Order: sequence, then structure tokens, then C-alpha cells
Amino acid sequence: MILSFGSTGLARADESVLVGFGDPAAVSTWTTVNDPVMGGRSTSTVTYGDGGLVFSGTISLDNNGGFASARGLVDPAIGVGAAGAAALRIAALGDGKTYVLKVETGQPWSYIQRFPTRTGVLQKYDLPVDNFEAVGRFLDPVPAPPLDPSTINRVGIYILDKQEGPFRLVVRAIDSVS
Repeated sequence: MILSFGSTGLARADESVLVGFGDPAAVSTWTTVNDPVMGGRSTSTVTYGDGGLVFSGTISLDNNGGFASARGLVDPAIGVGAAGAAALRIAALGDGKTYVLKVETGQPWSYIQRFPTRTGVLQKYDLPVDNFEAVGRFLDPVPAPPLDPSTINRVGIYILDKQEGPFRLVVRAIDSVS
């Protein structure tokens, strides 16, 4: 579900901020991991700008490449804030490409869900907890129990799916929605 972005930028009563990017210090702890770890040539950076985390770079399909990711620190407080959530909400300024929200829970598997963006439009994307897919290390589907949001301890953003060329996503916040 895509929602219009409120003018206040404040969390609503049914929202709890899990990860906010309102200042450079919040962004400085994030790192990138790109396909050169497997021989690819994609590049990305994480910076602070436009009121949030700017995840940008270039996806290259050379040498079987094609992904870039930005990841936050492990933080058990994310799960505390997400307990009982029906959805995770990403407030982001898109570029028309599709991104992936990845959540980790301390298990050998993670959970992912894609969200398509619109070029130059600041929106809130609701990602229902029930629609997260369990994946292994290489984002391949694996059997696992459904996502329990109270166990989330790390979040990340990926771009993949052979979306070659430049990309830029500005993430203002990741919230839980009851």
C-alpha cells in the first residue's frame, strides 16, 4: 500500500519510529555491501541529505553483478518497537526503481519485501508483515516461520533485479504500523 506523505513528518498514533534518519549521526552508522564481494562492479554510498539517508550509486551487470545494499547496525530495540506491528512503513523519496527492505532476526535466514518507487515522489510504503518472504544468504527463498516483528534486530535496503544504471533513494524513516 502506498500512502501520501503527511506535511508534518510526525509519527501518527498507529506508527512507531524504528529507524529515523533526521540527522547525519543516524546515517553515519550505516554501511554498504555491493556485488564486488562476488566479482561484480556495482557501486553505492550512504550519505546524509534531503532530510534522510541517501542510498545512491550505479548498478552494473558486468561479471554477473547487479546488486547494492545499505545496512544499519544490529539493534534489538528495533524489535521492541516493532512488536505487534501489522506492517513496516518506509517514508522515502524514490527514483522509479524497485527496492527491497530486508530485515534480520538473528537467525540464519532473513526476510525481504520489495517496494516500487515513483520518480521524485516522497511517499510512505506500507509493507505488510505477512508479506515478508524468508530468504537465505543469497536472497533465495528458504523454509522458515513467518516473520515475528518483535525479533527484528537489523534492517537494510537493497537494489537488485537487474536494474542497471544509476539509482538514488532517500529514506526518511522506517516505522512500524499497528
